Amino acid sequence: MTEKRSTKTIIGLIIAGVLSIIVALGALGYFQFYQTADNLYKQGKIFGTSTMKDEETVAVKITYTQPDSIGSVRESDTDLYFIEFSGVDTDDYGYSTIEIKKGDKLADKIKSADVDTPVIVAAKMRKSGADGAIRDYTINFKDLIRENETVSKLAETEYYVSVYEFDKDRQFAYIVAGIAGIIALVFFYSAFATRKGEDKAYNELYNAYPELNYSMDTVLENATYVDNQLGIVLYKHHLLATYKNFQVYDLTKAERIYHYIYTQKSYGMTVSRTSQLILLTNDKSYRRKKTSLLIKNVGDETDDLLQPFFYAVSQEFPDILLGYENKSKRPF
Repeated sequence: MTEKRSTKTIIGLIIAGVLSIIVALGALGYFQFYQTADNLYKQGKIFGTSTMKDEETVAVKITYTQPDSIGSVRESDTDLYFIEFSGVDTDDYGYSTIEIKKGDKLADKIKSADVDTPVIVAAKMRKSGADGAIRDYTINFKDLIRENETVSKLAETEYYVSVYEFDKDRQFAYIVAGIAGIIALVFFYSAFATRKGEDKAYNELYNAYPELNYSMDTVLENATYVDNQLGIVLYKHHLLATYKNFQVYDLTKAERIYHYIYTQKSYGMTVSRTSQLILLTNDKSYRRKKTSLLIKNVGDETDDLLQPFFYAVSQEFPDILLGYENKSKRPF
């Protein structure tokens, strides 16, 4: 028997962590560096000059904002402001409205905009009547400007721009980035914990049995009990679990051992079973009260295959209690 290291598992966890970091950085970078007002403007994605499309993100070059809002949207708690917008050439201008969350300081900023000092913001185009857009926007906006012939001729009445919805997308990206970052930390911690746990297990064995001399070659030869199918080895005072992660337990510290099967179901059907040997102890200097060692589940016969192991334990460690203390109430 050679040292069993979960190298592939650890590498897999690290790769998963790196991929999660990439997702997090991608979500952040998309809005921090790509979906910015300046970048959209440089790309020519400018409201009034680019193709009109619902939910398209654009730069809005504002050259005038009416000081007071012209309306509000109760569902989103937002205000609508009448704006004059232009393309790259300030002579190419028009009129529309912009949706901003109540209390957003951007409302004060755009009120200072004029032809000489325009304010460029990133926003999402919304089409009147589209799903999630303001209902009857076109009708209400036309009714508002109908008496001003100059504005009516240059007004964009079918589409408006929403900073509020752009900010919602950005906040969602930040949430995704945060979740991906947390997942990455979980993967990295799992890789670290797996490696640390294996190192601790091997060190415990080598300290308890110096004759191994950091070599596992003689373990199986001198073992009291070996079950390669389930991944169980009894070596002197220690129980070794070799399935997937390498784990050890000093049975002189154990008070009870039992087999526990965790069953995962989907739509009422069993999709997976996981078997564990649960060891209980009151020796807090050694382990916490309950420790689980993973073994291979081979189906309904797993418990039957464990009976020779339990018999071996009863012979070598007669003080250890086997099975549940009470089937209706587990001893932990």
